[in-house]
Amino acid sequence: MSIIVPAYNTPTKYLREMVQSVESQSYDNWELIIVDDASPDAGLKQEISAIAKTNAKIKPFFLKANRHIAGATNYGIHKASGEYVALLDHDDVLHPDALLRIVEKINNLPDVKFIYTDEIKLDERGRQYQPFFKPDWNADFLRSVNYITHFAVMQRKLLLELEGENSNYNGAQDWELFLRITRILQPQQIAHVSQILYYWRVHKNSTAQGLDAKPYVIDAQKRALNDDIKCRQVQAQVVRDSTYGAQWRLKYSTPQNLTIKNVLFSESTTVGDVIRDETADIIVFSETMIKDIDNYSDMGDVMRLDIGAVVPSVADESRVIENLTSILDKKIVECIQTLSRRSFTKHIYLTARYNLGAIDLPVLFIERNKLASIDGLTRITSRLLTKALCDKGLKTLHNPYMTTKEE
Repeated sequence: MSIIVPAYNTPTKYLREMVQSVESQSYDNWELIIVDDASPDAGLKQEISAIAKTNAKIKPFFLKANRHIAGATNYGIHKASGEYVALLDHDDVLHPDALLRIVEKINNLPDVKFIYTDEIKLDERGRQYQPFFKPDWNADFLRSVNYITHFAVMQRKLLLELEGENSNYNGAQDWELFLRITRILQPQQIAHVSQILYYWRVHKNSTAQGLDAKPYVIDAQKRALNDDIKCRQVQAQVVRDSTYGAQWRLKYSTPQNLTIKNVLFSESTTVGDVIRDETADIIVFSETMIKDIDNYSDMGDVMRLDIGAVVPSVADESRVIENLTSILDKKIVECIQTLSRRSFTKHIYLTARYNLGAIDLPVLFIERNKLASIDGLTRITSRLLTKALCDKGLKTLHNPYMTTKEE
């Protein structure tokens, strides 16, 4: 396992804590590659050299010209000898079992090429706050926000084939790399360790503090997402969230003149009845009849080939969180329910687009043609519909941007 750390004017205290967290790993087959990105701070170079002399597994490199994070990371990847490469920021910290849990996952899933973990923020005094509990691979989530972030570990051979990170996206280089990698991997080649193994340091110059610290990040994020939809050959518009600037929305093209019909969930009605009786393009199943059903916006997702059902904005936030049990462990969901809405985990699951499994929510939008594949359902409930569609390989999508136009 090769751990790549680009360093630039790193505070000595944080550098030492980062190194100590690597040296304290319960899994010891690692190398730490520190790439100083032409730091003006001569003291940092001396510190890196001194640290490296204490441990042969720590390998320092000093660039003569600044290559930014992507360039320094790529330099480290080429100097690495491990089968897998882990990305670690110069001021962050690893849990003592981070590498062990990653290696266990690799050993249990021989085809895996990309692994990530849960994380938590660390303030300047070393206090932990804002845990982020992530789902397993979630395609729509990654196109809303870089939910993977840390701790990211990738097969070195794959990284070399992809030529590593792209410096044209400095500021969003990791996100662009994750988008690029996951476009070519199969879902079973992407693994998630559901444990907080990474501590993301927040200080005045860190991205973790907010985008205002690094405004060029916004432009890089938008370009990465636009290039992603071009490569996937989908018709969508990349829109930055007007309220939450770090979040993005892919607004998929909506066919003209779509017809919509509202049908109530029913224990006595079958899917066959709906298909026979209704001819609308989109069927909206709901617990109560919806006023102005034709006034809903953003129908592009409903017509996507990979989406079974779309969940629009739901007023009962606790119910939205409750249904995260389709992608998260029940105990984690119970924990999220207790968190403040200001906590990142709760906030992001209420406001972002992401994929779910079988769920129980009050409204579902489903393309009528897709109902034909689950014609055998003898009862119509939210859970039965979404489960049947997921069993056919179609994903459920939480889209809080889908609201009535008055909203």
